Amino acid sequence: MSLVLGVAFAQPRDGSFSIRFEPTAIVQTGVQIPFRISVDDARHKPLGGAKVTLEITTKEPTDTKLLTATETDPGTYIAKPIFEHSGEWSVYVEVERAGAKTTRTKQVLVP
Repeated sequence: MSLVLGVAFAQPRDGSFSIRFEPTAIVQTGVQIPFRISVDDARHKPLGGAKVTLEITTKEPTDTKLLTATETDPGTYIAKPIFEHSGEWSVYVEVERAGAKTTRTKQVLVP
């Protein structure tokens, strides 16, 4: 008789969170650029206590940087990536809370 044990991992469900993000300084290379990330729940209320990450990347995989955003107020988070060089970058934000996840991506041109 053999016993087989399996581990099941729950897949995050769609959180239907509203995510808005933008830089709060002039986008340039070589310095931290604060991004304010605002997150609301499905009822349009600020979503506090979430895990918020911001990833920047170009077409070169070596350019990828992942940061954990810090909550400054309920539903407001800050991450400060450094763009190493000029060009087109993808900025990807992921918000996860209570097993629900929502993502959003924007393109940013760094002069």
